[in-house]
Amino acid sequence: MVKNHLIVGIAIKDTCIQPVYQEKENKKLKRKRSDEGDSDKKCGGNANAKNIVKPTGYTYGTKPLEEQTLLLPGYCTFAVPSFDLLDDSKSAMEKEKANRTKNAQMSNKSPKAIPTTPTVTSTKDKLSLISPNGMQQISPEMYSKVANKLCCDAMLALYDQAHQDEGKKRKATAGERSKAWLEKCIRTLETSENKSSLWAALSCYHSKWSFADSVKYLTEQQQFYEGIAIIGWHHIQSRDERIELLQKVVGVQTTKPKLSILAASSLAQILDAARNDVYTIGSSLPVIWARSYKALNLSFCPLKGSTEGQSTDSTDGCIDLTNEKYCRDASPILPGCSCLSCRDDKYTKAYIHHLIKAKELLAQILIFGHNLQQTLVLFREMSDAASEGAGKIEELCAMIESQV
Repeated sequence: MVKNHLIVGIAIKDTCIQPVYQEKENKKLKRKRSDEGDSDKKCGGNANAKNIVKPTGYTYGTKPLEEQTLLLPGYCTFAVPSFDLLDDSKSAMEKEKANRTKNAQMSNKSPKAIPTTPTVTSTKDKLSLISPNGMQQISPEMYSKVANKLCCDAMLALYDQAHQDEGKKRKATAGERSKAWLEKCIRTLETSENKSSLWAALSCYHSKWSFADSVKYLTEQQQFYEGIAIIGWHHIQSRDERIELLQKVVGVQTTKPKLSILAASSLAQILDAARNDVYTIGSSLPVIWARSYKALNLSFCPLKGSTEGQSTDSTDGCIDLTNEKYCRDASPILPGCSCLSCRDDKYTKAYIHHLIKAKELLAQILIFGHNLQQTLVLFREMSDAASEGAGKIEELCAMIESQV
């Protein structure tokens, strides 16, 4: 845990992917555009966007993050290839399935079958990343150069990932590629003048022998990286298995490494990670809760001696503002909260409930602002507790679990 308790995650997407235009224009294409220009002149000279040259492909390249965003100073930034490669593949697979179903309905044919298991497409030297401009291939060397140009505080080495339902051979191959790509990232950064701190990746889905081999390898290479990012940890359904995996990684290291969880999909996962000394915990829960109209409603008063807590409607410590019992509730989401929604009792539960019923976007905006503020409070409390020792963080987590 760190005292600077907020790390901002920014989806770079196409800001790292630059279009490539062909140097010499095709003569037939040029003649066609010339004819179109003549016809436009006859119609009044309105060519508009017809003469815009379209890109022939895409490549990678970027500028420092501060030049691309309005990011305020003082935040930590972490460059990763994607939030989760399997999540991206699953989303693309579902989109393709919807497109095929739609096309089949229009042509009165049965849709073509697609694989049921999301798979990360990779070769020995390149990984395919999903972008709004389709699949883009990137090598470890190119990725390292692009990620380093973002000038972030830290960057994650390029890694391969396998789904839990894939075979042992595919899982072992993903582990071997991740190790080889880590070495390539290390060698590429050695030649850079201003280089970000490198983090190694460890995928959860290995066969037993390949996982032990990957952990042993990372132990031997510990001097070349700052910490280990555990990939796919949030996909593990069993709580005991998640905790056991963290303990395995820490147990074999000669010196205690910094651990990072890129995605925590529930409040319980955040608490488990904090209990097991995870240095960085990533999560998009504030926006996920807001999209389902749930507001985080935890009270930290019991830790300070008060026995008064807050009521919650879900296992994640949230209240569901779609519930009809809030239609006449004139109290703020959480009394004492300093967010825009709760400050000065400006927006009540009843008003936000009305916005939800009216399908107004303002409802999600107000709930997200509240969730983000309360998540910051949660991580600040966990950071302070962790600095006081394992007993204090355990007491805090137990107090939070008593409310959910």
